[in-house]
Amino acid sequence: MERSRRSQLMHIGISPLQSDNTFEATIQECERAEAMGFDSVWLGEHHNSALLFPTPLIGLAAIASRTKRLRLGTGVLLLPLYHPLAVAEEGAMVDMISGGRLILGLGAGYAPEEFAAFGVSIRERGSRLDEGATLIRRLWTEEHVSHQGRHYRITNVTLGPRPVQQPRPPIWFAGWVEPAIRRAARLGDAWLGGPSARLDELVACVRIFQEAWQKPGGRTLSPDIALMRYVFVADSLEQAYATVGDATLRVFETTYFRWPHPVVKRPPGTLTIQGLAEDRFILGTPAQCIEQIERFRQSLG
Repeated sequence: MERSRRSQLMHIGISPLQSDNTFEATIQECERAEAMGFDSVWLGEHHNSALLFPTPLIGLAAIASRTKRLRLGTGVLLLPLYHPLAVAEEGAMVDMISGGRLILGLGAGYAPEEFAAFGVSIRERGSRLDEGATLIRRLWTEEHVSHQGRHYRITNVTLGPRPVQQPRPPIWFAGWVEPAIRRAARLGDAWLGGPSARLDELVACVRIFQEAWQKPGGRTLSPDIALMRYVFVADSLEQAYATVGDATLRVFETTYFRWPHPVVKRPPGTLTIQGLAEDRFILGTPAQCIEQIERFRQSLG
């Protein structure tokens, strides 16, 4: 869900997960979503994961070739694991292939084993994200870029091809701790909230983001705020709960609640579907889901 500052409308997209099917099934899901009026598709990144994708930009390029209108977002790409020049080039290619539909969502990452696999210190993730995102912005908007930083060095680089969108594709940032949220206001065009937080946890994050965005000397337009939510629509609330199933509980236990989190708190005691879903999922009949989406919109501005 995205509340756009340009039109003050809410835009709704999809975020496919890996399955036992081929990527062709994912592309077909995106084709159906476009035909049904959805606005965007988001591919997340994790490694050694049965749910998300190791190379979201490659997936988005494939989806771009079979769609015409959907915005194509990385939700999110783990920038500290890569050289920003490579991400800038690949992002520009996706923007060109799609005719200007890329949204580059970036995150710092949090899984120690992913950083170990790439030989990158997890302690450097914040500084790598800051420096890398700043460099991508320059590469997308400037020519003959030279940079001598703490983590990255390039000399006299002019990107080719250039992105279609001018002055550049939108850059959105995920992150939960206050410095990460303020980074989104300082370097990005939107803050992207993940699916694990409850509504009250999101309200506190959005308040920090809006305050940082509107600080003296800041931008005057209202920022975009985007949320990822698990959505379960059924003929009744009971059927929706049944659809969630134990598999979703395992996903939260093994992924979102696996490490201590600065914002997201595991419900106390035995984890139940009802306890997990409260103020976190969009769940129920179509009318109930609409009511819940509207509640999120009103609470988060």
